Amino acid sequence: MPLPLTSDLAFIFNADEFGVTVTRIRANFSSQSTFTGIFDNETVPVETGGFVPVHQEQPRVSCRTSDLTDLAEGDIFQISGVEYVVKSWVHDGTGVTDVSLEKV
Repeated sequence: MPLPLTSDLAFIFNADEFGVTVTRIRANFSSQSTFTGIFDNETVPVETGGFVPVHQEQPRVSCRTSDLTDLAEGDIFQISGVEYVVKSWVHDGTGVTDVSLEKV
């Protein structure tokens, strides 16, 4: 019996549980839509060749792959009043996509 992954994803990405509302604006500003995803803005060390490590934010959002039809580099995601531009994404094969972002 297969797992009900679709309903599991709906629970995980629910704004009342773990998710946040994301507004997606197409790169050419032709349309916008909203979906729910899990936002993470981890701070990671970056090697700059000096003696003191520098830390940089690495924002990303995880969401259902079905919410990202025709995703394009340069699309804008608005999350909690902050705008981010889409840099890259990876579909993990389970219906979830991780989108790497850069603060505008």
